[in-house]
Order: sequence, then C-alpha cells, then structure tokens
Amino acid sequence: MNQNAAEPVAAAETLAEVPEHVLRGLPEEVRLFPSAVDKTRIGVWATKPILKGKKFGPFVGDKKKRSQVKNNVYMWEVYYPNLGWMCIDATDPEKGNWLRYVNWACSGEEQNLFPLEINRAIYYKTLKPIAPGEELLVWYNGEDNPEIAAAIEEERASARSKRSSPKSRKATVSAWHPDVLRQLPRTSPDSVGMSRPQLQPSSRDPSSKSRCFACSLTAPEVTWSQ
Repeated sequence: MNQNAAEPVAAAETLAEVPEHVLRGLPEEVRLFPSAVDKTRIGVWATKPILKGKKFGPFVGDKKKRSQVKNNVYMWEVYYPNLGWMCIDATDPEKGNWLRYVNWACSGEEQNLFPLEINRAIYYKTLKPIAPGEELLVWYNGEDNPEIAAAIEEERASARSKRSSPKSRKATVSAWHPDVLRQLPRTSPDSVGMSRPQLQPSSRDPSSKSRCFACSLTAPEVTWSQ
C-alpha cells in the first residue's frame, strides 16, 4: 500500500439527493441547505423562530447490530431488553428522516440542540432559542450541564405523571420498577435519560467526528436499591 497516497475525499451531499419523504417530513420551522460547519454535508436551518425546549424526533433509521454498521456518522446505539445493544442507523438517507441531516456543533456557543433518549428512541431538544437563519447543531454535554440536567428532569417528571394516569397504570404497573427510571434509564419500559457517547473525538472539529463513534450510547453502571 502506498502510504503517501491521498485519502479519498468524501463526495459532498446535494439537495437533489435528499429523498422526497425527508422533505415532506420537515417541520415548518426548518429547511435543508448546505451546512456551514461541514462543507460536504447538508444541514438543517431554522426559517422561523424556534423556542427553547422544543423537541424533535424520534431519530429514524435501520435497526442493526454494531457489527453491521459501516458508517458511524449517522447513527445512535440504544439498549433493548430483548435484543441488547442495537444501532439506529440512518447512513442510507432512504432509511432515515430529516434529523439525519443535523450536524455536530464545533463549540458550546454553536450548540443549540442536545440528544435525549425516551422509551428507547432518540430525540433532539432545543437548548436555547434558535433564530431564523441559524443552523441546528447538536452535541453531547452530559447531565453536568445545568440546563440539560434540568431538561432531563422535566422529561422524567412528565414520564412519571403519564405513568400515574389511570389510562397508563394498567399497562405499566407490572413492568415498571420504581428505582429503574433514575438509576437505569435505558432499560425501563418508560425510560427517559441522556444519550451518552461511547467514544468522543478529541476536538469538536467536524472532520474528527466523521471518523469517531461519537454518537453511540454506553451502557450505564447499574446500582440497584435494595
């Protein structure tokens, strides 16, 4: 192998290649245009004001084992009790939805979305108001970020409220363990938690993200209450 050979350059995405079902599924507040953080990719841009706390999703893709995934850029990994860890892979645009085109932020100042896992599905939630003309950009910060921690607790409270309603009580009483939601969020029937990257790139340079498994989830440490 010629070690001096140049690495192949990734072909730039074009709007003409975006599947029709993706365009039809766009919320009215956003449109697809070339990304400002990665010139080879399409990005998602706000065309109307988007309020803080707006939730988009879920992220759609093929469900695969990790060994079946060939591209780590457009995927999340989620734990299913009956299947184990599975990847939601949107590498093929025909299999994904518009959230596939949300790119990674290069700095905390750029970030305006964070990932949230609810009932083994990945959603993106706005961290701050987004003005028209801004690109939607996501990154994982962890629950040590006060704003993200507060948003996650809000979702947990909402989940608890829904479980306590008469309509849902019958469906959840035999499956839900009162300690599971907080201590093991990704394995409870109504889990709400923060999506955790398994490997993070050394910087927020978009090119490094494209080579790293930056968007998978790691198994949480389990500590059951007695």
